[in-house]
Amino acid sequence: MRHIVLSLLIALFLSACAGMPRPADPPTDTLARAAQLEQEGAHRAAASEYLVAAERLRGADRARAQLNAVDLLLRPPVEPDTLGEASRVLGQMEDRHLDTVGKARRAELNARITWMEGDPQTAMGHLPPSLDHLPIGLAARILETRASALADMGRWHEALETRIRQGALYQNPEDRLVSQEALWAMLQQIPARQLPDLAARATRSEARGWLSLAELAHDTPPRLAALETSLEAWQRQFDGHPAAPRFLDRLREQWAAYGHFPEHVAVMLPLTGRFSTAAQAILEGILAAYYDTPADNRPELRIHDTGEQAESAWTHYQQAIADGARGVIGPLDRQAVTLFAQRESLPIPVLALNHAEPRPSYPGSLYQFGLNPEAEAIQAAERAILDGRQRAVILMPRTDLGERLQRAFRDRFETLGGQVISTQFFAPEASDYGASIIAALDIRDRSGRTGRDAVPVPREDVDLIFLSGSPRQARLLWPQLRFHRAGQIPVLTTSHVYSGRPDPRHDQDLDGLVFADIPWLLEGANPRPELRARLDTQLSGNTLQLPRLVALGFDALQIFPLLERLADRPNERYQGVTGGLRMDATGHITRDMNWARFISGQPRLIGQSDRPVADLSR
Repeated sequence: MRHIVLSLLIALFLSACAGMPRPADPPTDTLARAAQLEQEGAHRAAASEYLVAAERLRGADRARAQLNAVDLLLRPPVEPDTLGEASRVLGQMEDRHLDTVGKARRAELNARITWMEGDPQTAMGHLPPSLDHLPIGLAARILETRASALADMGRWHEALETRIRQGALYQNPEDRLVSQEALWAMLQQIPARQLPDLAARATRSEARGWLSLAELAHDTPPRLAALETSLEAWQRQFDGHPAAPRFLDRLREQWAAYGHFPEHVAVMLPLTGRFSTAAQAILEGILAAYYDTPADNRPELRIHDTGEQAESAWTHYQQAIADGARGVIGPLDRQAVTLFAQRESLPIPVLALNHAEPRPSYPGSLYQFGLNPEAEAIQAAERAILDGRQRAVILMPRTDLGERLQRAFRDRFETLGGQVISTQFFAPEASDYGASIIAALDIRDRSGRTGRDAVPVPREDVDLIFLSGSPRQARLLWPQLRFHRAGQIPVLTTSHVYSGRPDPRHDQDLDGLVFADIPWLLEGANPRPELRARLDTQLSGNTLQLPRLVALGFDALQIFPLLERLADRPNERYQGVTGGLRMDATGHITRDMNWARFISGQPRLIGQSDRPVADLSR
């Protein structure tokens, strides 16, 4: 009986075992295929293989395969649906199957996904607080994600220090070089106007060296001799810096490629007709740049007088092509530029000296560069927001230009979260602007008193006045604002209030006024002060009164060989005499101008804001 029972128990046990799932064989072939695809750079396919393998694995092995898959899914380029898939896989993982390294790796991947989704602040919170006892590769990956998030928040000092710390982890020179390349790419994203102050405030020599080199790369004129002078000074200050020699040699290669003009450049300007005075000033600036260029690198210049008719510019363009021109500077008239903008394509590059009417798209070889007054109004709006101003009043002359300036300021200011409380236009020929000022600022007695006891004051919720006008109008407006007890309200204005030539006796009425202008006209900002001093003795009488147009012509020839480079590198800036020049995706060249305040009748340079306006608009 006992033997029968024992046999029955054994049979039951074997039967039960037959119904239990058997451990699956490890998916070694799938894992090997995933590793091979990863090595070949087929990241998405490798991720798919790791996920297939994970279905046949359990516990820690399954978690490792899933982490590998997510890491590969996040290799660029990353599509939005890929982020969702990576997030889903991470969400399926259980803490109990992760050791300390696995948890740190999952935290970094989670932070990377959040950063890619556009939330760097939250991404920072996901990152592991400590790198202790982590493999070097994982610690470096965590620092890389941290640096990327800090850069997106405009916290450049911390981002730079994090990149330097990441590079110090590597023993392999190749890995260290990859880290330095990422650091250099990040430096190119920093607004150029912030670099000098960031370098001055950096506490570590290595960080100062990187920032100073980035500033040098932004601001050195495109002449190899000028670069060598700057690099020699940099090397004396930062002897032994890790940027040398690789990044210095790279700058030398870039500068060697700068300034190579096509053999023949046509200049198309309306030298006769109603635009002749402006065209002559621009031409004298172009010629100044021509003679400033080393003789062995000067192009052949042929001057075309396009006259007053916009259509004639196209005729001259075709003639220039027939004559062998490889590029054109001009036209100047807005209508003529619009005609070029309407073409499907242009056989040779055109650097127009004005902006066409807005269009959905432009020919690829059309570049538009000019002293666009709306750009000044936009930069005034950005500075106001960066300075913490939220409620503005606008005072403008009742002219077409005044309308354009107020519209540009309002659109940008309100996009950034500001509010325009009132806009008032004044008669351009008037001398008394009291009525416009009173209406704009709602000036009245708010105490309830009457008669002689009444004290009219401006409304209290205004924290900015944006105005523009000629020097004569500004010299009348600003004292009248102070008379009406509005002198304590900050005022921003455009370059139109300044004649461009020092005139302390008349401009002392503008003391305290803050305005934007090109570096060429501001002491301490002009990268070529010796050139301006020389030209002031050589330019014709009418041209001397139009220094901004001279600067436009000078920069037009200087940047002509750089057009394709600027188009390919939207973060790169060329420091010209009309401002820091960049090119947007539509071929428009934008200018970062400088800010100045009148002190004792003289414009004095003032600092720029350290915070990027893009952060505020976001």
